Amino acid sequence: MTTSNSPRKKLIEVALPLPEINDASAYDKMPGIGPHPKGIHQWWARLPLPTARAVLFASVVDDPESHPEKWPTETDQNAERERLFDIMRRMMAKKLHTAPEVYAEATAEMLAHCGGKLPAVFDPFSGGGSIPLEANRLGFEAHAGDLNPVAVLLNKCNLEIAPRWFDHPPSNPEDRNRIGGGEAWRGTQGLAADIRHYGATIRERAVERIGHLYPKIGLPKDFGGGEANVIAWIWVRTVASPNPAVRGKHVPLCSTYWLSNKKGAEVWLEPVIENEGWRFEIRRGQPKDRTGITKGLKAGRATFECLLTRDIIGNRYINEQAEEHKIEYRLVAIIGEGRRGRIYLPATQAHVDVSQVEPPEDILIEPASGTFAGNAVGLPYGFDQFRRYYTNRQLLGLSCLCNIIRDTADNIRRDALRGGLSDGDAVAYSNAVITFLGLGLDRSADFNNSLCRWSPSNQKVMNLFGRQAIPMVWDFAEANLLGDGIGSWITCVNYVADCVETIPVVNNTTGTADQIDAASGALKFTNLLVSTDPPYYDNIGYASLSDFFYVWLRQTVGGLYKELFSTLLVPKMTELTAAAERYAGDKTKAKEHFEGGFKKAFTELKTRMDHNFPLTVYYAFKQDDDDGEAELNDSGVIDLTTGWETLLEALISSGFQITGTWPVRASQKWRMVSMGTNSLASYIVLACRPRPGDAPQTASSQFRNELKRTLPAALRHLQQGNIAPVDFAQAALGPGMAIYSRYSRILESSGTQLSIRAAINIINQTLTEVLSEVEDEFDSDTRWSIAWYEQYGFSEGDFGDAEILSKAKVTSVSGLQQAGILLSRSGNVRLLRPDELSAEWDPQSDRRISVWSMTHHLLRLYHHLGAGDEATAALLRQLGSNGDAARDLAYRLFKLSEKKKLSQEAVGYNALVLGWPEIARLAREERAVPSPTQPDMFGRA
Repeated sequence: MTTSNSPRKKLIEVALPLPEINDASAYDKMPGIGPHPKGIHQWWARLPLPTARAVLFASVVDDPESHPEKWPTETDQNAERERLFDIMRRMMAKKLHTAPEVYAEATAEMLAHCGGKLPAVFDPFSGGGSIPLEANRLGFEAHAGDLNPVAVLLNKCNLEIAPRWFDHPPSNPEDRNRIGGGEAWRGTQGLAADIRHYGATIRERAVERIGHLYPKIGLPKDFGGGEANVIAWIWVRTVASPNPAVRGKHVPLCSTYWLSNKKGAEVWLEPVIENEGWRFEIRRGQPKDRTGITKGLKAGRATFECLLTRDIIGNRYINEQAEEHKIEYRLVAIIGEGRRGRIYLPATQAHVDVSQVEPPEDILIEPASGTFAGNAVGLPYGFDQFRRYYTNRQLLGLSCLCNIIRDTADNIRRDALRGGLSDGDAVAYSNAVITFLGLGLDRSADFNNSLCRWSPSNQKVMNLFGRQAIPMVWDFAEANLLGDGIGSWITCVNYVADCVETIPVVNNTTGTADQIDAASGALKFTNLLVSTDPPYYDNIGYASLSDFFYVWLRQTVGGLYKELFSTLLVPKMTELTAAAERYAGDKTKAKEHFEGGFKKAFTELKTRMDHNFPLTVYYAFKQDDDDGEAELNDSGVIDLTTGWETLLEALISSGFQITGTWPVRASQKWRMVSMGTNSLASYIVLACRPRPGDAPQTASSQFRNELKRTLPAALRHLQQGNIAPVDFAQAALGPGMAIYSRYSRILESSGTQLSIRAAINIINQTLTEVLSEVEDEFDSDTRWSIAWYEQYGFSEGDFGDAEILSKAKVTSVSGLQQAGILLSRSGNVRLLRPDELSAEWDPQSDRRISVWSMTHHLLRLYHHLGAGDEATAALLRQLGSNGDAARDLAYRLFKLSEKKKLSQEAVGYNALVLGWPEIARLAREERAVPSPTQPDMFGRA
């Protein structure tokens, strides 16, 4: 109940339509979904737009419980929530930038809860800009703050630059001549048209200057003769053989010989040794030994076999050669665009010669130390300057484009003047177009460096930043910068233009983006709704990674934003991440910097907030499994004592209490989240309010009792939201810390205060107890199987031990064998793996059906056979209401797999839970029998 002196409870503090938010957010994170605001520039761990808009809406709209005068009964309140959910469901539609009426409906609803005026939204850690962008599109006055200049520029593009030219026609003469013909330029279409036009002009000028460096390739007669445009050149790095017998001859460091592994169109490189040297020939068709082609890598990471002597070339030797800049690279193949697809041709001396150019002087000489992150063994491989990420031709090509972009500014300004803009507006518009062309060059740099690989499955050049690191690539693909394929300038700049068209705001509103140190206390806004997705402890080094683009932005647009690009590289020391390398490896100092900075930031934000609205904080920290602080405790629970502890300490010690926690699934359905990967499947959204000054204190025993009383229902709520098992322990911290944070102090029996770290351990212990108690609801066969799995996994154990355990669980080994759960032979017993279960199993005729059997037959279909949603749903439909217990067991078994470090098993249980909403939805519907060409519900073709 809301009192007259307390703010009304918001929807985010009570209920959310999580399945729809999850589905929309997972889709938003998928690659290949077409133009999207995220496509204007690379950023790492970007928050899904549907999540951002849902949280903003639910932070403003009152929960019906706050208005008993309107909705007095629980039935009335649920009906009103459902109406609000329907609005949110419409907000989860794909390509929402094409449906302004949905944004308008959401804005009107929020205004009704705010007395006709929305609060200003502020994100102090705005990064890639998802929250401010969605705030702007929802009609808020949006403000973005970040210390990183690259992030600030991206937010300026979203909030200041693109909205300023909303509904503005293009200025270039080609498109302007069509304006009188009834051409309508809506939103940012005019701006995008100019980006495309001047991008094409820039390519024309680049071709005039350096086009001879990107020649066509002659085709042999069996390919029809003539010439073809080059898509990419394939290079392999070489190093002097450590064997003196070959007198220091260079040999290839090749990680794969595949050029195309598409079925029926296989193409690969075959090494040929001749005259004490080597070369590669192009082979086509089915190879005799596919395994030998898949990996040229031998004996381990960054360790190769000398092609001439068969000696092992170790990674330390390779790094020593690289540090002395003795690694070279050789052209081994050329890929052209044929009439019917890709054409793979051997290297020619002419194409080698034309690539041998002198690099431009004094470009990208900034030190790159600390940026080269995530390579296989932590070695820098000689990348001590940014110029070393590129071949000389790539440096020359990108530098040429930089110069032409800057020179194009006057042409754009003159065209804008002819189009009717004033002098000041013409300069501003020219700067806007140049800024987006600069982002196009950044995208080109992402595809045109010596760390891009060729994908033999997709048959295209892959960009460097496929993940939040810069990994080493030994055989690399050089895109045709002035061509028409993926990675070319024109493709990159046109894609940026396409993405600019997805930015439009509904109410033609603009926001602000400023370079702000959130921990400095220098905030200039008040009465704010604060929503933020802060850095995740030490998971992502944003400052170091964004240096890769910063050095190019200084070349293209640094003169337009002198306040942002005044430093040599991106500021590092003040960045709020726990980067131990910045403190000589001292993790304690790094943690103190992270925690202290966040405490200052949250303390300041509390004074700037409009307390009618909760603070919302996203977090997706995952502790590294090999970190000493992440060892399993006696209960098999990972002690999460770094990222979560420091964030919660900062929040709670600055006077906030947690009033709502929500898991939002951020991973794609196809992405299997495995143990050991430093990423989460879900964000945890925390809704927080200032803790009352008269908050009571309590004893730790009372805290434990409260946890035991309330946590089971909260965990069930998380499971219903389909939180991934891999994230379950961390998600459970939310409701546990909500109890902890409502008290001013929690005292141990000794009189000392219960620390957050101790509270986290108590929450983890309670979680384990709750999950264990679920077993009591399972049948005897399942309880035996869980206990056996906890000890042996799917390995063998002694028959006598199995028999003793069966008595304790009120079952029998022979009965378990008859039920198809285990195999007993030669005095040993083991559980059958899912892939060993019978394809003829029929749940309707099984007289001894168990939750264990149901779970693993579902797992067999869904994960091991890959039979798909509908086939798995058909089996779940036969299981009826008892099938829901299978998901509960999957949670429990994931926890046990994690404890026993059974990674593959954990991946399977995690995948089944992630796929459960769609499987359950299909199971509720009447479906036709699967097509004979598809596996039936038992995996039979």
